[in-house]
Amino acid sequence: VTVMAHYGRLAYWDDRYTEDKEPFEWYMNYNAIREYCHDHFKPNDKILNVGAGNSLVSEDMHFDGFKDIVNIDLSGVVIQQMIDKTVALTGLSWQIMDSRFMEFDDESFDGVLDKGMLDTLLTGENAKQSAEKFCAGVARILKPGGVYMCVSLGIPNERMELLTNQDFSWTVRSLPLIKPVISEVVEKHDPENEPTSCYWLYICQTGGSDE
Repeated sequence: VTVMAHYGRLAYWDDRYTEDKEPFEWYMNYNAIREYCHDHFKPNDKILNVGAGNSLVSEDMHFDGFKDIVNIDLSGVVIQQMIDKTVALTGLSWQIMDSRFMEFDDESFDGVLDKGMLDTLLTGENAKQSAEKFCAGVARILKPGGVYMCVSLGIPNERMELLTNQDFSWTVRSLPLIKPVISEVVEKHDPENEPTSCYWLYICQTGGSDE
């Protein structure tokens, strides 16, 4: 069984966060997506961070002016760690919740941020069904004109069919994000001819506007 196959299992995450309490950043840190967050989210928007883990992204967004960020994760271990860590940061809240069965009211968020949640669901059991259920939930809780921002390893040929499902009523665009340099070896970044050389940012906007 590959490590990826464990990503859909709660016990894996509880064990991981119990053993390693250091912050872990999936794919990219906040600076890599900061300009897109400012383009699509306003400081007073209500933003949901799905599969939050112990990433620093919500704290970084808070210190960068975003005032209302709800964070959910399936692991009660990491949620309690983050509640304790950020107790002094007004505007950050944390809830144990399965992203496939979100318990929020319809049209209750201006934005949803996803760094790896969709990818995680696509590695687990009943992957296609889980991913569709998650995206349907995101579409339900977004306000008119709201934005779902997804950072993914999946190339457009693998993700656009799901994200452009008419049931979600999203206008979707994809943007390549250059992977951070982790060695002195110069890697080739050619999104057009080598789409797997990059991460991908999917910006999915709901129809209508609340302005």
